[in-house]
Amino acid sequence: MPLLVFDVAGSIAHYRRPDTAVTHATYPFPTRTALRGMLGAILGLPEWTTREAWTGVRCLRPIRTRSQELSLLGKGWLGGSDSFNRPTAIELVVEPAYRVYYAGPDADDLAERIRNQQSVYPTYLGSAFALTVPRFVAVEEAEELDWAPEVAGDGEPVESPAVVPAHVVAGVEPVPGRVYARVGGVLHTHLGGRRFRRSMSFLYEPNGGSLRFRPAPGPYDPPVRWVRCSDGLVCLW
Repeated sequence: MPLLVFDVAGSIAHYRRPDTAVTHATYPFPTRTALRGMLGAILGLPEWTTREAWTGVRCLRPIRTRSQELSLLGKGWLGGSDSFNRPTAIELVVEPAYRVYYAGPDADDLAERIRNQQSVYPTYLGSAFALTVPRFVAVEEAEELDWAPEVAGDGEPVESPAVVPAHVVAGVEPVPGRVYARVGGVLHTHLGGRRFRRSMSFLYEPNGGSLRFRPAPGPYDPPVRWVRCSDGLVCLW
């Protein structure tokens, strides 16, 4: 299957966790909805709701975060006056870099635009103050793997350099020098406006290393696709 590969990086990133209020915490890497927002910005789509897209993410640098206090300026509907100035603590990912994998019907159009550094709308790492320019890496023919339920979970452990949804993992294999982390509550589907459906959890290696795990038996819900490319095994979700 054709697989588009491109990199995004910047000085900061902020993928707002909706379940935090006092401190605006961030996810460590681009979420499913944020990735589709970036793809839609490149193509000039106001919303990405019904188009097919399979995406995966790899952390190219160690995940480092810092908290910064900002003054949020806005209208008075929130504070009961003409305007408000509210100091807010916000968590930022510092010097982030990610590799994005995409499979879908827009691969050729996206590849051409990214190769020429063209985008209809600005692209950013989660928030408008974290601008980025996607860098084209490759379009390659990846091998899609069809793991039968009776095979997955019983064979030898596999390794993936990308983040992996937790529900497709039967168990992780400890490796000296690696650290495994989990992040939950990642929104799955954007229904339009400010409406979403379902959430996912992910496993990742915060230092940019690979995950070693045994795949869980399928079928998977939400569905995923396994592909093998030049970077190794990648799970698309």
